[in-house]
Amino acid sequence: MLKNNKLKNINFQKGAVSILFSILLLSLLMIISSSIFILMFQQMKMSRQTGHSVVAFYAAESGAERCLYQIRNNTGTGCDVIGGGTISDTLSSQANYQTIYNGSDEINSVGKYLEATRRLRLSW
Repeated sequence: MLKNNKLKNINFQKGAVSILFSILLLSLLMIISSSIFILMFQQMKMSRQTGHSVVAFYAAESGAERCLYQIRNNTGTGCDVIGGGTISDTLSSQANYQTIYNGSDEINSVGKYLEATRRLRLSW
């Protein structure tokens, strides 16, 4: 009778080890899949911000080009050739820029779109 009880305990322990191993394996798989999901989510967010960054850069470039045009054509509306100045505007894409001319040889322009901000400096 004693031998029969030992066999039952050994068989019961084999089942417990299998369950414990299964739980550990499933936990490991859950950790790996969660990590992959977090990395993919961060990459998607970064990809979206890259698009916003491009729009912000082109807004800054637009402001710098507008200021450069005013300087070369001596229109005197915002970017004066003599004293410098500041111009700002909001584009149709809801991006905006602020451009500062120092009056001598440098234009600084900042473009913003949603959470992205890009700076551009022209000098000659």
